[in-house]
Amino acid sequence: MSAEVEKWRVSTVEGVFETDLETLKQWIHEGCVLPTDKVSKGKLNWIDAGRAPMLRATFNGEVPALPATVIEASPPDATLPQLPDLNSHNEPDQFLEPDQFAAATVNRAPATASHLCYQHPDRPTKHICRACATSLCEECPKFVGTSKIAICPLCGELCSLYEKQRSKALHQEFQSSGFGFEDFARALRYPLQHKVALLFGAGLYGFLLLAGFRGRIVASVIMFGCISHVISQVAWGRLHRSFMPDFGSFSVVDDVVMPLVLGIGITIVTWGPAIVLFCVLIFGLVSGASSPPVEGLQAQGTQSSDQLDEESLSILMDPNADPHKQAEAAKKLDQLRPGYQVSKDAEKSQKELNDPTADLRLLMSHFQAPILIVLLLLLSIAWGIFYYPMALAVAGYTESFGSVINPLVGLDTIRRMGGTYFKAFGMVLLIQIVGFVVALIVAVITAPFALPFVGNLPATFIDGSVTFYFNLVVACILGLSLFKCADRLGISTD
Repeated sequence: MSAEVEKWRVSTVEGVFETDLETLKQWIHEGCVLPTDKVSKGKLNWIDAGRAPMLRATFNGEVPALPATVIEASPPDATLPQLPDLNSHNEPDQFLEPDQFAAATVNRAPATASHLCYQHPDRPTKHICRACATSLCEECPKFVGTSKIAICPLCGELCSLYEKQRSKALHQEFQSSGFGFEDFARALRYPLQHKVALLFGAGLYGFLLLAGFRGRIVASVIMFGCISHVISQVAWGRLHRSFMPDFGSFSVVDDVVMPLVLGIGITIVTWGPAIVLFCVLIFGLVSGASSPPVEGLQAQGTQSSDQLDEESLSILMDPNADPHKQAEAAKKLDQLRPGYQVSKDAEKSQKELNDPTADLRLLMSHFQAPILIVLLLLLSIAWGIFYYPMALAVAGYTESFGSVINPLVGLDTIRRMGGTYFKAFGMVLLIQIVGFVVALIVAVITAPFALPFVGNLPATFIDGSVTFYFNLVVACILGLSLFKCADRLGISTD
């Protein structure tokens, strides 16, 4: 005996309907039921649909799975019920039962989604049934309620707009198409979709680079804000949105502080190790150059000890020597005793323990060239180059400083993205190389315009404008790579 299906009631502006849980989730997914509509499970009290625990995931973007319907063929001599006329607009109680509808459609051509009406092949499709996928023109569905909700005349289920479903299908097809050179070309075209915004943003960014240190800070805030906005929008599937943030709802925290904090976090997690090792290397070289080698100090100390010993003995052996010199010689000879040397060594060891740079000085003293530090510096530079795109991606789709500075978040994202990230990294690296070459060409061409104490202002402005465009391309590449891996990363797309 099969278990009884739980019944749900839903109250909308169109009326009160009774259905099962899966159908209710599908209605929510299609936008027919809003979080403010009332629902009731069985005979329980009415509550807002958005507050129902079993419906929260659906409102958050989880796509409900439609149960597969198994249709068994009837015997060839079975009497099939007559399908209703699609133009007759039957009352709801005249709809066929599900089992009768299945039997009636066994020997009939399957109802599949098409751009033409199933009943009127000369009319374009306006609605499509969510259950039997029948394509219907504007006149074929049954309309109920004041909002004219379209009902399939064959099975009695809700219908959706054909263009909406077609857009969803194309969206899913594009998302599952893989990441490749077509996405690279799409990223190159992305900033050109909004030419006015591109000219304004690039010009403003280049101008701020000419305004000194404060101007560069503001330019960095704008740049990181646009990059973060593009990555998040494209990762959600909003490929046609503008790359400029919405300044209509301007917020100092969201539009100024957060981009600056995320930029600092990206710098720390990518180039922080290289900066630290570079400082260590410079500090070690300077310290090594300012202090003589250990072997030289030992030899000098031995020579001084030998000379001191001979001089002290000659003074002590001369009865006519100055008493002050004899006392000084006796003191120096006393310093050569083993007990004094032991106390001096203990004092030196205590100073080394209290000196945080003692190990660094010892390491630098053993290496004429700090090979180990140089190798670590090269590895940290390679880390910064490789991880920088992922740091941007994490900042874009999480907008969390803690996630940005935690490399484990990025490494786990790389693991789940697989080869897609390495493709995106190659594209980003190519864009950065092209940007560097363009900057060199601009610097050479505009070299005659360089001014003393000011620099090459035209080159700075042009290079800043071009950099703005290239950074938008990089952001779009990263956003597309996240979008193509949304199912593996748990990103809810439109």
